[in-house]
Amino acid sequence: MTALLLQFFVTLGLGSVVAYYNTYDRAPSGLIVWGQDFSGLNRIQVFSQLKKKLPNDVSFKEQVYPLKLNRSYADIEKWLDQLFPVTKDFRFSDLLTDIKRPFIIISPSTLEVNKEEVIAQLQLLSRQINKPMRSATMVYSDGSLETTAGEAGQELDIEGTWLKIAHEHEQKQIALVVNSIPPQPNAADMSKIRDILGDYTTYFNSQDLPRTKNLRLAAIALDNRLIPPDQVFSFNDVVGERTEAAGYLPAFIFEGHAIIKGDGGGICQDSSTLLQAVRQANLSIVEKHTHSLPVSYVLKDQDATVSYGTLDFRFRNDTHGYILISARTGSNWLRIQLYGLADDQHPVLLRPDGYPSFPEDWNQDLK
Repeated sequence: MTALLLQFFVTLGLGSVVAYYNTYDRAPSGLIVWGQDFSGLNRIQVFSQLKKKLPNDVSFKEQVYPLKLNRSYADIEKWLDQLFPVTKDFRFSDLLTDIKRPFIIISPSTLEVNKEEVIAQLQLLSRQINKPMRSATMVYSDGSLETTAGEAGQELDIEGTWLKIAHEHEQKQIALVVNSIPPQPNAADMSKIRDILGDYTTYFNSQDLPRTKNLRLAAIALDNRLIPPDQVFSFNDVVGERTEAAGYLPAFIFEGHAIIKGDGGGICQDSSTLLQAVRQANLSIVEKHTHSLPVSYVLKDQDATVSYGTLDFRFRNDTHGYILISARTGSNWLRIQLYGLADDQHPVLLRPDGYPSFPEDWNQDLK
């Protein structure tokens, strides 16, 4: 009886040894990665097959860009270290380790392309692929409105492309996800700008050279400015800070009830002329301040004083289309026109106005 038991255990042990040598370098039964069954394959075979399931490059239009996946391959090797424990010699513990290797099903979330490695490469590619959109523009020139069509831009969708790469285990080349950025505004928006909503002219003393220069600089900043529907226009944001570096000169300004010299003196004529055009267009005024003393270029209390950082002139474009500001200067005059899409609340202006007189020619500037 003892001999029979001894023979049984010897047979069992030899069988286990044979089984160990047949399976210690083989993937366990049921090992499924990215939809493929790797059961029974050795480590080298599993690694080779997994590499084949990773993409080699990405593409956009006719251009192909190689992917470097060295860190991803290293991650696979680390994962395989757990699947195929390294043994130095035959030990009973090695036998037990092999016997305990479970029935394994690996999901893509357990083993995937190294995200940090791929994202870094996509960010570099975006510098080559991304192209800013070019807005459609409109300018007033020689008595008419001229439109330049915009152009769509493009932007690499880094996260969207990463998701494609992470979930693709068949194709070796992945098409980049590149989004089109439509021009804003576009040509259709510009085509709606056809009506004069406001048109006002004021006059200045051209012999006051510093003040005249300041007034002209502010007019240049305002000229051909487009205001989207429902956007609040800020005079200070558009014209900017009136500094010597920006070209502005000291000229007379009001400070309380005193008249002193300050940088940018004279630009309140621009904001006040714009205010009159805004009133003609029946646009909503958001912020307006009146000078502490009367001015010479508009009627009393119809001015708009501005001071960068403290006092602003703001209004809202509450029409259904873009508004174009045309601000032009002549020998001694400043004319501001507002072009847009007329409606019941913002009708077409039938007659321009000004102080102390309106333009003699409705379609052209004064000479």
